[in-house]
Amino acid sequence: MGKAIFSLGIIVLLIAVGGSIEYNVYNKTEDIPLPPMGSATGWQALPIPDLMGILEIDAKASWENEAYWLGIASVDEAERCEPDKETKVSITCSGNNINFEVGGPSSKDSIINWDVEAGEWYACVGQNSGTFGQMSSLNVDVQVDAKLKTSVTYILLGVSGLLMMLGIIIRKR
Repeated sequence: MGKAIFSLGIIVLLIAVGGSIEYNVYNKTEDIPLPPMGSATGWQALPIPDLMGILEIDAKASWENEAYWLGIASVDEAERCEPDKETKVSITCSGNNINFEVGGPSSKDSIINWDVEAGEWYACVGQNSGTFGQMSSLNVDVQVDAKLKTSVTYILLGVSGLLMMLGIIIRKR
């Protein structure tokens, strides 16, 4: 019995150590529909898991055409803007009346780095004022990295230590 408990402690230790390493969990190019006019916005749901209690998730999005901007908005903002279910374009909202978590028309670069918070998120794209693009979708490279939160790692290390000590104590009896 003591050997099994000690072995369980080793397994928990390996999970804690392995989970503290940052892993790339998503790396894909998303095609986000572009609006046909500068005052409209294109929307795309982001495939980010909602495991915020145990994971730290960092996302990076980059695109090449600086005639366009990209922002990250909540599901509430996406629902408020009512993008068309087929075209995923909203004529209700322009970039100036959307509450972005990060990015948007005021961002200067064609790259976004974001520490993901809990919730469901959407990418929103639009044209910068004074530009005229002729593309139907914007290719956005999305990379998502995840690792265990530090507090979860410490808890697992503590549980591991307790299990290994308990296994040693039971084995010596």
